[in-house]
Amino acid sequence: MPLKLDNESELREAQAALFNINSKGGWLIINYVGPSTIHFSAGGENFSDIAPLLEDDQIQYGVVRIGDIQEKGALKTTVRDVFFCWIGPGVGILEKGKKAAFLGDAEQILQPYHASITVVNKENFNRETVLDRSHPLSGSHVID
Repeated sequence: MPLKLDNESELREAQAALFNINSKGGWLIINYVGPSTIHFSAGGENFSDIAPLLEDDQIQYGVVRIGDIQEKGALKTTVRDVFFCWIGPGVGILEKGKKAAFLGDAEQILQPYHASITVVNKENFNRETVLDRSHPLSGSHVID
């Protein structure tokens, strides 16, 4: 059974508003509201607003746009859109296994993005760490 999104029109509106061509930053989060149903729950512009929304007993997905990235050797700045999967410390092993099957569906729903990371420690979920872990040459794509 594939993952279902119960409010797709709201998600698409948020994606269009937050990730337009002139956007330098933004984020959105989707939560589970049933065993295989997700719901767009929040979006915003300030990176610091994300961590308080990550629930310890939930698996959540999202996309964050980080702008004004100065790449080495380049004169202009760029943006990076990063898909993230939050796995709260209170999520049981069985629940992790059940939801792992839906990761690909969530990635499809939230595309396009440049990189995919897993977050297991929200204390370390900040702009600098996301930039580091989402870099193509990063050894680890996990924020722990």
